[in-house]
Amino acid sequence: MKKLKRNEGLLIFGRWTSKIGDIVFDYVNNVVLVQAFTNSSWVLALYQSSQTIINVLFNLVGGAIADSGKRKRILIITDLLSALVCLVTSFFIGSNLLAAAVITANALLALIFSFSSPTFKSIVREMIEKDRISFYNSISNGGKELIAMTGPVIGLGLMNVVGARGALLINAATFLISALSECFLVRLEQEKKEEAAKGKKNILGDIKEGFQYLWREKTIFYLLVISAFVNFFLAGYNLLIPYTDVIYQGKFQGFYSKVMVAEAIGGIVGSFINSKLPAKFTKKYSVLLLFLGATGIALVLPPIASLTGNLIVCLVPFLLFGTMLTMFNINFMSYVQIHVDENYLGRVFSLIFTVAVMFMPIGSFVFSFLHITDSINGFGIMGLGIILLAVISFLFVHPEDVT
Repeated sequence: MKKLKRNEGLLIFGRWTSKIGDIVFDYVNNVVLVQAFTNSSWVLALYQSSQTIINVLFNLVGGAIADSGKRKRILIITDLLSALVCLVTSFFIGSNLLAAAVITANALLALIFSFSSPTFKSIVREMIEKDRISFYNSISNGGKELIAMTGPVIGLGLMNVVGARGALLINAATFLISALSECFLVRLEQEKKEEAAKGKKNILGDIKEGFQYLWREKTIFYLLVISAFVNFFLAGYNLLIPYTDVIYQGKFQGFYSKVMVAEAIGGIVGSFINSKLPAKFTKKYSVLLLFLGATGIALVLPPIASLTGNLIVCLVPFLLFGTMLTMFNINFMSYVQIHVDENYLGRVFSLIFTVAVMFMPIGSFVFSFLHITDSINGFGIMGLGIILLAVISFLFVHPEDVT
């Protein structure tokens, strides 16, 4: 059984506490806005959409900043700023400026996230040995899945016990704790290189350099394309999932919520299984595509399982989907962290995120136009699309590119 090393434990603890803060912040603000503006749903829509827009606009800048060589400092500063935003927002609870304060706070946190997210992903290379990166990502992701399941419950409990203001103050404390844990990170000696020797460039020049690096490194470029198309099909999946309550109406009650639980459990199972796999196995590009293909196969199964009329059997494909998608995501991130030049990690992650996010609304509109929400067979369409993507990707990459 592998044991967590110091840097691994600190990074995981920091990520988990920040994740708790993010979920509680979002839950509390959603509840507060719904209660305060019951008949004005546009306020909640503005709150939710502002985050995605800001992430797309600033993520590339965040990636360039992350490659400046000051990743530890960036993480600490972004967590401290997040704590400050939560603290200030708490004072507006119950005031006439509530909506403006909450929307502004969410926009500021989204802006901060645009810098912290690529930094957090790229700092792993400096703090964790390459052979342990997949293990670290598995443990980190497993805890994140648990937090995603329990976060709304924690938020509800805090709202009931200490109220919205108290919940936001506790939220601020989680970011402070995260910042404190990051202060104790120590860079690996063997990874210490000459960091500073780069000449100063402007942000646009750095971003352009990131594009050029991606174009040169074909395997990483293929990964960017794969992530874009995976998110295209996942957008269709996310569009169809809420309609399962309608599709299974008369058979099962509240099937959508049960699917969410099954998928989350699958995510935890996938994280656990992946933590047990040998590092040599998870490093391979072909294994990454194997997990992607298995994700597609899992989505082909719901139409078949629905013929049984059994609730457990109908939920198993979604558990398998959560398991395989999690293993793909973990190994996708690990592959990038291991194989990308450390000086470009932030920009590569920001480019992957930006392209992936942009493909999701495209997928949503395309599959909405195709009316896939009318039948359970829509899952089969998503599954076949992902399987085809995995097969084409495997055939397209030359053997010398696969490591």
